[in-house]
Amino acid sequence: MMLRCEAVRWVGDDPFPGLVEVAFTDADGMRHVLVDKRPVFGGADGLGAGTAYPVAVGLDCEVLLVEGEAVVITTERPWGVEGADGRTEFRVGGDQLVNIVAPSK
Repeated sequence: MMLRCEAVRWVGDDPFPGLVEVAFTDADGMRHVLVDKRPVFGGADGLGAGTAYPVAVGLDCEVLLVEGEAVVITTERPWGVEGADGRTEFRVGGDQLVNIVAPSK
């Protein structure tokens, strides 16, 4: 699964290949901020210091629990991404998730 987020600013070029700040709002209306290397966020390949923000991106996540229209996810797997407060579990709306399926051969 992939969580829909938006890249809100370029943090810096170090460490390579650069850090980007990403945000999303959970199912309870709380905004969360994550900072990690650009390749961790799907769709962030072209981001940099000169990019006009915000930009839609995604973050791979794992579904832990479905609660009606809300879903509890973890960002700990597969990339070990934490929110600015150290959290890795979030309750998000089901419409914030995209199911990514590998193309069949």
